[in-house]
Amino acid sequence: MYERILVPTDGSVGSAHVALQAIDLAETYNATIHVLHVIDESVRGLVDGFGDEEKLEDRGRKAVERIAGMARNHGVDVVTAIEIGDPPQRIVDYADEIDADLILSGTHGRSGVERRLIGSVAERVVRTAPCPVMTVRLPETDVTVENENEAINIARDALKQKGIVATVSAAERQTSVWVVDAEEEGDSYLIYIDPVTQRTSVIS
Repeated sequence: MYERILVPTDGSVGSAHVALQAIDLAETYNATIHVLHVIDESVRGLVDGFGDEEKLEDRGRKAVERIAGMARNHGVDVVTAIEIGDPPQRIVDYADEIDADLILSGTHGRSGVERRLIGSVAERVVRTAPCPVMTVRLPETDVTVENENEAINIARDALKQKGIVATVSAAERQTSVWVVDAEEEGDSYLIYIDPVTQRTSVIS
C-alpha cells in the first residue's frame, strides 16, 4: 500500500512519536521514509545578515537526522532533505516530487480562535496534498517509554530477538535510560532502553 512515506518535521517536542508511527508503517509495508524539514523563508529573511541563518540550517539537520537515526535503528530505509520555502506549500510540492503515497504529519491540535487566525501547517497540507495525510497529535514530551510495563515488554522483545529466554525481574527508570534486569539459568542480563527512541542494548 505504501512505498514512500513523507514525514515533515520541525523538530518539535513529541516528534519521536510521529517518527515511530511512520517506522511502524514502513516496517509493515517495506516502505522508505522521506524525512523533510522546511526552513520557513519568512523567518530566514528576518535573520539573514544576523548570523542566525546557519542556526536555522543546523536545527533542520538535527531534526531530520534524529528521525533518520531512529529509522535506521529499526532497519528502515530513509532519505532526508532540507528545503527552503513556505512550509505547507513546500511539503505538498515535495510530496508530489517524490510521488509520496502518504504524508504523516504531527499536529499541535490547535482549535478555536487560534486555529482560525493562525491555522496549522498540518491543516493546510491536508487541504492541498496530492496523497492521503495522516496526522498524529504531538504530545508534550518526546518520551515514548513512559512506564515500567512498557519498558519490560520492550526488554522481553529485545531478549527474544537475540534468542535469549530469560525472566525479567525488574525495571528502573534512571535519568536518561530505562534499566531492566533479567535472568536465565544463572546468567544475568541488563537491558538498557532509550526512553525516546526505544533503542535497546542487551548486556550479559
